[in-house]
Amino acid sequence: MGVIIGVGVGSVLYLNRITSLEGKVEVRVRNQIIIADTAADEASRARGLAGHAPLGINEGMLFRFDEPGIYPFWMKGMTFPIDIVWISGNSVAGFEEWVPVEAGVPDDKLKLYVPPAPVDKVLELAAGRVRILRAEAGDSVYVRPLVKKGYN
Repeated sequence: MGVIIGVGVGSVLYLNRITSLEGKVEVRVRNQIIIADTAADEASRARGLAGHAPLGINEGMLFRFDEPGIYPFWMKGMTFPIDIVWISGNSVAGFEEWVPVEAGVPDDKLKLYVPPAPVDKVLELAAGRVRILRAEAGDSVYVRPLVKKGYN
């Protein structure tokens, strides 16, 4: 009986861990790995990292867009500085380093950050991470989900 309960509890913990990884992706830039939450719909992209706890060195948020475009980003609701990596297809298009917090600035006065070319993905990282990555425009970017749906 104890074995059955143990297996049941272990299964629940395992499934909870998998559920917490759904929606997260591994992003590789210059053979360094970032584990990122994803923002792929309008609501999650609008919310972004606003109100989020500061990111760890290997954490980020990957914004995905259906079509390449010039998507402006701002620091509304942010409590910590970030680096922004603009991604077109599977390569770095450019980046912004040490984007500062703009607490108390009205929305219409917030600085807008725009990519140098149309992008379909944007990766937000802890400030200073781009320098650690030694990222350069043209670097390859590899993205894969941490949990693949449909496995039994």
